[in-house]
Amino acid sequence: MESDLFNGALPFPVNFTTIAIGLVILLALIAFVRGVIGMLVGILCLLAGAFVGYWCHSLIPGWISIFTEQPSPRFAFFAALGIGISVYICLRLMVGAFLLAPIRKKREGRLLGGIFGAALSLIPAAVVIFVLGLGFWMAGVIFSIDNTDAGVAVKEGEVVTERPFWARWNEALDRDYVASLIAKVDPVAVRAKGVLLNLMVALKDNAAGGKLSEDPAAGKVLRNAKVRELDKDPEITKLVEKGDYTRLINHPKVREVAADREVSGLLEDVHVEKAVDSSLYAVEKSGNRIRRTRSMRFSLR
Repeated sequence: MESDLFNGALPFPVNFTTIAIGLVILLALIAFVRGVIGMLVGILCLLAGAFVGYWCHSLIPGWISIFTEQPSPRFAFFAALGIGISVYICLRLMVGAFLLAPIRKKREGRLLGGIFGAALSLIPAAVVIFVLGLGFWMAGVIFSIDNTDAGVAVKEGEVVTERPFWARWNEALDRDYVASLIAKVDPVAVRAKGVLLNLMVALKDNAAGGKLSEDPAAGKVLRNAKVRELDKDPEITKLVEKGDYTRLINHPKVREVAADREVSGLLEDVHVEKAVDSSLYAVEKSGNRIRRTRSMRFSLR
C-alpha cells in the first residue's frame, strides 16, 4: 500500500486514514460510556498544548544556544512535542480535578453519554485527527529534510540504502486521503515548507540542483521568482549552509513564500522525496543506489 506509514516494515499496512477511523470509533465508544463533556474540555486542553508546543519549537534553538548554536532538528521537534504533551496533561488534570470531578459528583453519572454523546464525539475526534495529522506532517518534514541533508554529504560513488520509512512519511501522507486533506487546510503550511526546504537543501549540491531543474514539477518551483528571491536571501543561505533547519522551518520568509498561493500550488505537484533522491543518486541495474558526482552549491541566482 503506497500510503503505508511504515513502508511494509509491519506485517500489515497502516495508513493515516486507518488511524483516523480508529480514533473516531474509539472516541465514540468512550463518549457513549463516560459522556462527551470531559472529552470536549480535554480538546481545549489539547489545543492549548499543541499551540504551546508549536510556539516553543521556534524558541528552542535560542533557549539552548548556551550549549549549542545548531541544535538537532529531531531534538527540537521532540522537545517541543514533550512540552506540548506536558502542558496538555497538566491542564487536563487540573480541569478534571477542579471542574469535572465536582460536576460528576453532583450529577452522579456520565455527562452527555449514550447515542447523543457518541454523535457529539465527532467534534473532538475531528480536532484530534487534525492535530495528530499536523504532528505527523511536521515529523515527516523534519525527518525527510534530515535524510536529504545526510544524502548531500554522502561521498560520490558510495552505495546507499533507501530512505527509512520515517524519512518517507511525506510520500505516504501525500497518498493518504485524510492526511492530504489536512495538508490543504493546514494554517501553518507544514507540507509546503517541507517541500521547499527539501529542495533548498538539495541545492547545496550543484549536480543535484541541475537534476532537480530537469524534473517537471520541481523545475517549475525552482524557476519561480519568489523562490529565486528566497534563495538569494543571505540569511536563508547562511541557515541552509549551517544546516539549521529548526530556525529555517520557522523563519517568517520561508513561511511567507510557502504560504503564497502561486508557490503553494506549484509545491502541491512535487513528490519531493522521489525528486530529491533521483537528483542525488543514480540507480544501477542491480538496484543499488550510487551517489552521483558532487560539486559546489547550486544557486538560483
